[in-house]
Amino acid sequence: MIVRATKKLLNTSGIKPVKNLNESIAPLPGEWYAGLVSTGKQGKMLIHFLHTSTKLSILCPGKSLNKALQVFPGRIEQLLGRLKFSKLVFQFQLHTTTEIYTTNSRSMLSHMTQLKYAIEYSIALAETIEDINYNEIEDSLSDMLLSSKGSGRYEKPTDILQRLVNE
Repeated sequence: MIVRATKKLLNTSGIKPVKNLNESIAPLPGEWYAGLVSTGKQGKMLIHFLHTSTKLSILCPGKSLNKALQVFPGRIEQLLGRLKFSKLVFQFQLHTTTEIYTTNSRSMLSHMTQLKYAIEYSIALAETIEDINYNEIEDSLSDMLLSSKGSGRYEKPTDILQRLVNE
């Protein structure tokens, strides 16, 4: 599994940035982009993971990439289960060695910025940090229209997952 993290996240996690300009072209397992999102609550952050090919979003509370990667596979399995795509869990190769690199795609970073605003808005509606329902936010992001690479169309992550199941 490849994780491409933003410079801010790498610095916060104490990980030395490593460049890898190769892009994965396989629909699964693909790559994940990761960035920090502010919760608006002092000292509390969360890490937003965005899957390159399916545009699936996973949220992990905290600001350390190393700690987030420990709960990350479970969060993916839970989301795919809630969306009724459990049969794809194995194809994401969650338990393979994780390689961490810097980001290399401006279009993926723009998707992350767009989704960051939606996440921050959802978090702002919660009165306290304990009231934040990460599952509900992930579910709503799975139903958001995003542009698809190269096709010029807009698709929902759930539509992309359904196409993968049908292939």
